[in-house]
Amino acid sequence: MSQHDNVDVKIRKSEVEGVISAPPSKSYTHRAFFSSALSKKSKIANPLIASDTLSTLKACVKMGATFVKKSGSFYFKGTDKIEAGYYNCENSGTSLRILISLLSLSEKTSILDGDESLRKRPNLQLVESLIKLNAKIYGSKNFQPPIRVKGPIHGGEVEISAVSSQFITSLLFALPLTDSESIIRVKSLKSRPYVDVTLDVLERSGIEIQVEENAFLISPSSYNLREFSVPPDFSSLSYLISAGVLAGRVEILDVYDSRQGDKRIVDVVREMGGEVRWKNNRIVAEKSQLEGISFDAGDTPDLVPTVAVLASVAKGESEIYNAEHLRIKETDRIKTVVYNLRKLGIKAEEREDGMRIVGGKPKYGIVESYGDHRIAMAFSILGLVNGIVIRGAECVRVSYPDFFEDLRKIGAGVEVL
Repeated sequence: MSQHDNVDVKIRKSEVEGVISAPPSKSYTHRAFFSSALSKKSKIANPLIASDTLSTLKACVKMGATFVKKSGSFYFKGTDKIEAGYYNCENSGTSLRILISLLSLSEKTSILDGDESLRKRPNLQLVESLIKLNAKIYGSKNFQPPIRVKGPIHGGEVEISAVSSQFITSLLFALPLTDSESIIRVKSLKSRPYVDVTLDVLERSGIEIQVEENAFLISPSSYNLREFSVPPDFSSLSYLISAGVLAGRVEILDVYDSRQGDKRIVDVVREMGGEVRWKNNRIVAEKSQLEGISFDAGDTPDLVPTVAVLASVAKGESEIYNAEHLRIKETDRIKTVVYNLRKLGIKAEEREDGMRIVGGKPKYGIVESYGDHRIAMAFSILGLVNGIVIRGAECVRVSYPDFFEDLRKIGAGVEVL
C-alpha cells in the first residue's frame, strides 16, 4: 500500500481477540535520529520505520550523517557540519520544524519544502524567534513551506507563544550548538509532554538544559548520544486498546513507560468504564460498556480522534475541550472528526476549542481520512462496531505502516478495495 496511491479500506463488523507487540514511538524515533546525526557514533534500537520518520532519516543523511542498518538497529556516524541544501520533508511536521532551526546554524541558504498538507502548516512564531537570533528566513506570511533559511544564529534570549510544541523542540535542538548561552521563555505552550520527550532524548545526548517552570536555560554543548532504544508509541497503542474495549480482547506486549503524554489513554479509557490492565509491560483491554467523559486535550491532542470515537458509542454525552491546536494539524481535526461522526449518524457538534458528542449507535458508512493518519486509524476502530469504509487509508503509513496488518492479526475483517 503506497502512501501515494489512493487506497480505500473496508473494515467489517468484527469480534477481535489476539496478541500484538507494541509499535515503536514516532516522536522518540524522530528525536533519536536527529540526535544521532549530530553525535559521533550511536546505535538506535527499535526505531519506527514509517514515512514520517523516513523523512527525518533522509534529512539526517542530507545533513551529512551516515548509517548502516543491522538486525533492526541503526548505527550512525554523525556530522560536525550541517550541510545546507534543498530539504523535502514530505508530510512530516516534526522533521520540518526541527530542520528550520538546525539549518539556521549554517551560513549557507537552505530551502525547506513539503507535500500539499505540510505546505499549509504555519511556522510564524518559530521563525520570529530565529530571526531575533540572527537568522534570515524568507517565505509567506505565516512561513508555510517552501521557506528559505540562512544563518548562522547565535545564542540569546527569546520569548515565544508556541501554538505547536514542535517550535520549542526545534529551538532546543539547535541552540546548544550556538556560541553562547540561551534562554527560551515560553508564554504559552500546548502539548507539553512532547517537549518532555525532547528533553529526555537531549539529556541522554549530553545536552545541558535547565528547566525552570516556563523557561529553558541552554548551555553550549556537544551531542553525544551513544545508544538508545525507542519505547512503544502510546498514540498508536490507543487504537489497539480501543479495539479491545469496543470489540473483544486485545493483549499488547512490550509496553514500558516513557515520558509520552499519550500514555494517559489508559486512564482515560478506565475513566470511561473500560477494562484496561497494565502490568509487567503488558496491557490487556477487554470489551466494556463505556460512559461519556469530559476530556481536556491540552497536553494530548493526538488522542482526540480516539477519544471521540470511544465517546460516539459511550452512554451519555462527552465533551472534548482545550483542543484548538488541533486545527493546525495534518487537517483541522476538530472539523474532520465531527464531520465524519455525523456521517455515521452520531450527534456531534463543533466548538471553537473542541467538540460535544452524544453517544449512540454508529451506522455503516463511508468516511474520509482527508489524508490524516490519525483520522483513518481512529475511524477504522469504530468500523469494528458496525462496519465502515475509510477513503484514503494509505495515510496510515505516516506513523503506523503495519496498522491494518495488526488489525487482521487480532481477527478484524479488513479488505482493501
